[in-house]
Amino acid sequence: MTRVPPLLLPGQLDLFAVPSIPVSEVALPTIPGRRARHEPKGHIYNLAVHFGVVNRVIFKGQLEAPTLRWSRNRWRYTLGLCDVKKRVITLNVSLDDARVPDLVVAAVLHHEMLHLYFGISEGPNGGRRFHTPQFRAAERAFPGYSDSEKWLATNWPLRGRPAKKPREQDASFLSYLSTMDPFTLPPVRKLPDRVESTRLEFPDR
Repeated sequence: MTRVPPLLLPGQLDLFAVPSIPVSEVALPTIPGRRARHEPKGHIYNLAVHFGVVNRVIFKGQLEAPTLRWSRNRWRYTLGLCDVKKRVITLNVSLDDARVPDLVVAAVLHHEMLHLYFGISEGPNGGRRFHTPQFRAAERAFPGYSDSEKWLATNWPLRGRPAKKPREQDASFLSYLSTMDPFTLPPVRKLPDRVESTRLEFPDR
């Protein structure tokens, strides 16, 4: 006996289909209460806003905007992923939480953006090397890097239900960062053709 597959409702199509054109040019169907694929805007933080400020101040606007998105599921330890070849940055949706300071989101996003900036180099044994001394130096130069690392060491992974109501605050780290003069990052070589995804996890990063 052959089972007849059930018909999909229009609002369910986004669970299975991947559009072949840029997401910015198509209105994806959504299910109420669920986030569409590749959407940078979360409940608390908008990755597109963070990217714009970090790119202008840290990278002098040199980075072309990649696909920015929150993960569909909550990862226990992984903070972010960067697919250099496809130019896709995914941050752990657990960071889209009012308990997480915006400087932590900015620092994690900055780390992934550095992967796009530096690319992947060849290690001493011929293997791929993601976090070179040059990469680490640029990462540590990020304003708020130390505070972000301290917060993660003390509070990550988060426990309990996520807080989706934004905190009231007079000023944010992002607004402070936007007032700074652009940085000067070291020059890099052209990105290699052979690239793979990178995975950012805590504390091994």
